[in-house]
Amino acid sequence: SRYVPDNCRGDNYQERIVMAVTDTLTGLHNRRYLVSHLENLVQRAASGGKPVSVLMIDIGHFKLVNDNYGHQVGDEVLVESAKRIRMNIRGVDLAVRYGGEEMVVVMPDTEMSVAHIVAERLTQHFADVPFKISMDPGEITVTVSMGVAVTLEGSDSSEDLLRRADEALYSAKRDGRNRVVAAAGQ
Repeated sequence: SRYVPDNCRGDNYQERIVMAVTDTLTGLHNRRYLVSHLENLVQRAASGGKPVSVLMIDIGHFKLVNDNYGHQVGDEVLVESAKRIRMNIRGVDLAVRYGGEEMVVVMPDTEMSVAHIVAERLTQHFADVPFKISMDPGEITVTVSMGVAVTLEGSDSSEDLLRRADEALYSAKRDGRNRVVAAAGQ
């Protein structure tokens, strides 16, 4: 029988593995997990597989939420945002807390047209359904902006895909927020 240290046995070991790839606040995967997972999907798409789409999501005016209501409410908004994202994507899609108030959804085997529909539906859901918060006034409106990109044929990399989604996100924010913008040329 192989020796396994006490601190690597059972649930404790499994917990540490989950924590290494999970954002503890939102329960979404973390950026570290995104990097390895996305690269594998992009390579599969480059070798003849179906395209991979990415949604880059930014919670609108998140700093104002923290400034006006405190960081506890900011955390509540992040947790609820993660729930709404998970409710509106498929089980095979990967939802990630990218950093701060930015989240990413990786959609394997997904054309731009489908990814854009999902992004529009999610953006509408955020804007239409107020977020319940633990302080007065009891609920607030939260919007998101999104950039959408899909793998390009040829030598696309995960970094290129994320960069295009990020550029599209910044276009959405610059053009008025609470909107979806597809990456240029897609």
